[in-house]
Amino acid sequence: MQSMKKLLLSLMLSAAAMQLHAEGYQINSLSSKQQGMAHTGTAMKLGSESVYFNPAALSFQRSAFDLSLGTTLIMPKAEYRSSYYDYDDPASVVAKAERNVSTPLFAYAGWRATENLGVGIGFYTPYGSSLDWGDNWAGAHLIQDINLAAYTVQPTLSYKICDRVSFGAGLMITWGKFDLSRSFFPVGASTNGAIAALLQSAGMGQYADAVMAVGDEPLVSARLGGKSQVAVGVNLGFMWNITDKWTFGVTYRSKQMMKVKSGDAELRYANDVVKQILAATGRISKMDEGTFRTELPLPWNVTFGLSFRPTERWELGVDIQWVGWSSYKDLNVSFNETDLGIADIYSVKNYSNTIITRFGAQYALRDWATLRAGIYVDESPVRSDYFNPETPSMTKLIYTCGVSLRPTRCLSIDLAYNYVSSADPERTGSVPFLNNLTGKQEYFSGNYKVSANVLSIGVALSF
Repeated sequence: MQSMKKLLLSLMLSAAAMQLHAEGYQINSLSSKQQGMAHTGTAMKLGSESVYFNPAALSFQRSAFDLSLGTTLIMPKAEYRSSYYDYDDPASVVAKAERNVSTPLFAYAGWRATENLGVGIGFYTPYGSSLDWGDNWAGAHLIQDINLAAYTVQPTLSYKICDRVSFGAGLMITWGKFDLSRSFFPVGASTNGAIAALLQSAGMGQYADAVMAVGDEPLVSARLGGKSQVAVGVNLGFMWNITDKWTFGVTYRSKQMMKVKSGDAELRYANDVVKQILAATGRISKMDEGTFRTELPLPWNVTFGLSFRPTERWELGVDIQWVGWSSYKDLNVSFNETDLGIADIYSVKNYSNTIITRFGAQYALRDWATLRAGIYVDESPVRSDYFNPETPSMTKLIYTCGVSLRPTRCLSIDLAYNYVSSADPERTGSVPFLNNLTGKQEYFSGNYKVSANVLSIGVALSF
């Protein structure tokens, strides 16, 4: 009985330890305008949207007031194949993730308080993930579905010290939430047979047939959820108009530590019979009564930007963004209730710093229409030997386009489309996990293909 208790509790904690973070999934959908030109903007004067892209540019705002708001629809697609498959056989696809549509939001307001002083505030979603692999796919013991999101409010000040140079600073106030589910056991007959054997050894053989009858459905799954405490960071910016045609900008967004103090879990059983079998042990009733704590970083970012305006109608932008994912070295999860007797779960991550390289352009086709296009490369921070299907992280190649329509002088309707593909056709990776049925460390390996369609719509007002 005691061994069954330890088995299930450790499986639950393993789920929490491995799934609380979004595997480097940084959202690049914080402006419909700038999504159209590869999300560049560090060296561009964007009105209220400069709150995020470069606070220093806010003091160059032309209108007295500027408002911008919008949303993005991110529609991801992911496929998994085992390490042994036939390229020519479509049936060899083991699993396809459902398109859970994520809808990150953004809203910005800017006020030119004086000739040299700009004041603004922004709300945006800098991190998140959403995928649904299904309840009984081959990696259900790693992840079934996941929804993660971080939200930031940023009050901002910007001051222009002369006609060509400005500084800005914003206070990032961030909180987040997560919701994910995972099977306690690898699904299938081999797992059910091993658990049936455990029941036999524990003198509960009369329940073995009921376990075997579950088939390929998960016996027990845990849905984990939690909210983080508020974390505070800074967004600092500098802008220099080198000439009337060239502008340089640099920003620094600090690391923020998201702390979950009281995450909890809900258990889901294959059926009432399985629930009764586990309840009959009398040893696992406290699993969904316990709460856990952990903390994880949102990485620092340093971005250098350069913009060039060869004519009045053209503007070109280049951003080089350095993302400090190396701050995510490990993850430690602890239960708050010491009477449960659960040891801390320590998980090594060893993420690497990455570079995002962006190229974008916009052209004022008419006074009422502006066209945009761009391309950028976003490196993966995840090592192949720690590659997890919760958010299959690949070096991404993103193609972008967009348009702004201005039916009146003060109103802009902004549309953008991005296609997210992998720089490699597929990525082979594996992730270690402890198989508590055997007591041995094993690896879940396979080949992954990912892509996404991204649509964004925004509205901007200036007056």
